[in-house]
Amino acid sequence: MYATALEDEYAVSVANSGEEALDEFDDEADVVLLDRKMPGLSGREVLERLRDDGHDQPVAMLTAVAPDWDILEIGFDDYLNKPTDMSELSRLVERLVTLGSLDNEVREYITRSVKQAAIEREKDPTALDDREDFAEFVEETTETSAELGDVTAELSPRETELVVETIARNLDSRADDDDMFSS
Repeated sequence: MYATALEDEYAVSVANSGEEALDEFDDEADVVLLDRKMPGLSGREVLERLRDDGHDQPVAMLTAVAPDWDILEIGFDDYLNKPTDMSELSRLVERLVTLGSLDNEVREYITRSVKQAAIEREKDPTALDDREDFAEFVEETTETSAELGDVTAELSPRETELVVETIARNLDSRADDDDMFSS
């Protein structure tokens, strides 16, 4: 279903298991979408093997699995929960293509911001306070931000829009969740 929606704009390869994803992987791929719960090797295992083999394409987890603490250690660039609509999926791929063109330090900062926002969206604020590893992650992300300064200064207007959208999408989801509980 998702592949069909992207085929009009992109060359799409589909794998039905983790092993098949590795076997069919094309070095020319611009982005990779993985499900965390793939048959055989999980999406995380596929991603780890791709990274171990030196592949640095932007990767998104497109999954029904809610983000949990372990995402802080997984080398993806974006996280989108299923089900999702086709316009959001298309925007995800567009954001990933943009991320792939950015400086590694900027890309890492954006990825860390996405993970932080995803955890903050999913977890109760008291749970966040109780996690020393999360506090360290946030501190490192803040330090990276200070070192980089304005990460959008050298980007085109379109790249800036996509970078801001990548982070804001997760933050907006958190605000929507807060609104839901405050009524």
